[in-house]
Amino acid sequence: MNRLRLVFSLVIVLAVAGAAQATVRIGGWSFSANGQLERDFQYTGPCPVDLKFDWGVIGTEGGHVTYTVLRNDGGHMSSPQSIDLPGPNRSIPVLYDWHLGANTPQFANYSGWAQLDIQSPNPASKRINFTIHCTAPKVRVGGWALMANGELAKGFQYSGPCPVDLKFDWGLIGTAPMEVTYSFARQDGGHSASSKSVHLPEANRSVSIFDEWRLGANTPKFASYTGWVQLNVESPNTVSQKINFTIHCK
Repeated sequence: MNRLRLVFSLVIVLAVAGAAQATVRIGGWSFSANGQLERDFQYTGPCPVDLKFDWGVIGTEGGHVTYTVLRNDGGHMSSPQSIDLPGPNRSIPVLYDWHLGANTPQFANYSGWAQLDIQSPNPASKRINFTIHCTAPKVRVGGWALMANGELAKGFQYSGPCPVDLKFDWGLIGTAPMEVTYSFARQDGGHSASSKSVHLPEANRSVSIFDEWRLGANTPKFASYTGWVQLNVESPNTVSQKINFTIHCK
């Protein structure tokens, strides 16, 4: 009888010890903005921005983990979520997305946090502090070129038969996906009848826009004719780039 009691007591002790060992912890964390990992947990660029918070949850054994996420603005998950750990000492990511910010003074230097709160099998928390600096999206002219009768005009000069078909090429680069409005002007007073627009599908990718001009004749006026065509970006910000050229009609 005493031996049976001893065995039963050992079973209880082992069960309690096993339960005590079944714990989870947060092994690491990171912060991404628009799909890019942000060092020092800071983002600078156009807003709103898609933020992603990532925590790595590690358990001493496989099991069910229940958690929720809180935010500094009072936002939180509507109900607790859960994940399953497949085995011991293996990190499983817990992800949380937040679409945040605007081009307003409030978000020029905005600091906040998102916090993972593990509820079971044991309580554990980790807060990710972050800062975003929202700036207005901008576009710039990254490069420009001149084609004459389909050939690149080196030095922006052409010599040959006229009239000649000139094509002016500008490369627009934006800090974010955006719609760009623009127009053209020429030294002879010609200009676009109305503004045009082009969509830049992603940040830091050059998109070409063109203007064409059939010009020149076999007359003294065009023996050495110098002119220009200017691109005028109107929005999201104003920027201009003039292409000066010379044609020598023969």
